[in-house]
Amino acid sequence: MSEKVVYILHKNGAKGHYVALDYLLKQNNIALKHREFSIFSKLFKAVTRGNFSLFFKQLKNIVFFISLLFTKNKKIVLGIAPFDSKLITILKFLKKHDVYYHTSWTCWNKTFHPKYKKNNPKTFKHWQFFLEHKVKHIFAVTNKSKQELLTNYNINNNKISIVYHSNNSVFYNNTNTPKKTNSFIYVGRLLPQKGIIEILDFFKQNPKAYLTIVGDGKLKNNVIHYAKKYQNIHYHEPIYHKPTLINVFKTHEYVLLNSKKTKTWEELFGIIIIEAMSLGLIPIASNHSGPKEIITDKVGYIFNEGNVANTLTKVINKGFNNNMSLHNIEVSKQYSLKNISNRWKPILK
Repeated sequence: MSEKVVYILHKNGAKGHYVALDYLLKQNNIALKHREFSIFSKLFKAVTRGNFSLFFKQLKNIVFFISLLFTKNKKIVLGIAPFDSKLITILKFLKKHDVYYHTSWTCWNKTFHPKYKKNNPKTFKHWQFFLEHKVKHIFAVTNKSKQELLTNYNINNNKISIVYHSNNSVFYNNTNTPKKTNSFIYVGRLLPQKGIIEILDFFKQNPKAYLTIVGDGKLKNNVIHYAKKYQNIHYHEPIYHKPTLINVFKTHEYVLLNSKKTKTWEELFGIIIIEAMSLGLIPIASNHSGPKEIITDKVGYIFNEGNVANTLTKVINKGFNNNMSLHNIEVSKQYSLKNISNRWKPILK
């Protein structure tokens, strides 16, 4: 008997976004396999850098695309940025297969999206066909994503399911650690659009508050400079081992996201928020579409871009709310692996 398989087809691979789907499929004896469509740029990188692992990975992706031409009825979850012109080529390979779309994007009126190259009537027409006719089901990461799709396309409400990103089960039952007073943590990419410099400047001027930054990116040297100069600022290299990350996380009172919208990006969810909430941290985030859907005034603080310093001052003056912390642990359970896996069930039909 041939193996039952669902394929994730993504630009760069994003296994962390599909752990709940993997959980569901395993319950039904179905395998989940990941393939990528950004092949030739990675082949070039593999050859120029002598990266044999990356090279053979792309060969596997090429074989997969060739197989699509000679097979049918494969179940494929496509993760591709809205209005990416590469969809036109990809659809030729997916013609005989069952395609599902997974998206976290929250603006579908063509005014704000990450792919402006080759935005022409042909590209938009293919995207309309894809969303309205080709895909069997759409899995939207937020309610905002779903409502935007329904508003801008002729799609039946039942064709779209909301599947939030899920929280790793290891984050639960880790809530008995004392938290350092006025302690804040940021985990993620160290980039200008993450508002890193503004965060550092605030803690430079407020030595009685403590900041931990975990991550990597082009602003890493800036963070290291501040960490060496100011005793209340600490830096960690990226932590990929979840139990280790938990140990760092749980000694803090607040998780902080100072995201800044660009022409092609905003914070679309913030997995780090639900991870932190499960450990009793209180989230503080700028008012991007993703965090706004998670954070209410009962679980944390949302602020307008540019207002991070005033918000942090108010939070510090107000003091840590232990009842809110305990409430967050309960709220975070709605993002558990088991709960979110049930939202993927339309793929089993």
